Amino acid sequence: MERMIRILCWCCMLSSSLDADAFCQQPLTLVYTGDWPPYFFRVNDSTYSGTDKVLLESALAKMGCHLEILPLPEKRVEMALRSGQADVVIAASKNPKRQQQFWFSAPYRQQHNVLVYRTDVVLPENQGSVRSWLERGWLIALNGGGWFGNEIEQLKHSRLGVSLLHVESFGSRLDMLRLGRIDGFIDDSLAVQVRIREENLTDLRILDKPVHVTPQHFMFSRARLDTEFIDAFNQILGKITEVQKLPEI
Repeated sequence: MERMIRILCWCCMLSSSLDADAFCQQPLTLVYTGDWPPYFFRVNDSTYSGTDKVLLESALAKMGCHLEILPLPEKRVEMALRSGQADVVIAASKNPKRQQQFWFSAPYRQQHNVLVYRTDVVLPENQGSVRSWLERGWLIALNGGGWFGNEIEQLKHSRLGVSLLHVESFGSRLDMLRLGRIDGFIDDSLAVQVRIREENLTDLRILDKPVHVTPQHFMFSRARLDTEFIDAFNQILGKITEVQKLPEI
């Protein structure tokens, strides 16, 4: 009850534009792992944009918080969050291990992870099954630190796991596919569609059936942030997303 009273008091302060900077005595650090339009991308050497980044920034601004950007390889993200080197990442899926280590915001959009392939590939009979692709000896790239559901996790730890390759950044996965170094990759449907449309990549296709559909959250470090911060952030996020709907497939 005491916590709820405190949160309500904070919200009253925020809505009346009073001093809310007690939430953030210093800027929060957002991890950037490479361009991933439309969600997060670099505009120039000092400017970043994207729907997820703008939404996060809008919510934090109402708490008196500012963002700094920290470029990091994907494989170092969770270590940076655990150590407190970074404070937040966009577009994180929940799983039991992560929930023990990090704070999660309320979900703010659905993500449809799909399998992307070249038009010269002969599809397996059961084309919607990643296992069927791997059993043919084909190489599928993904973000090894991401969460794509229980089926992919089981495949990672099976004899077929050697054919699931961790490849840094969306751009690298795309380039490797087009150069024929891999046979497909798994990524967000909208991000793939944006790139295909912008660059007129007529040699690529997306499987109709998603590999995995899951809510996306902002994932926060526990090193400097507490549950009161997360509760207040979620209240503000909820109000914003009521009127601001992000693109979905």
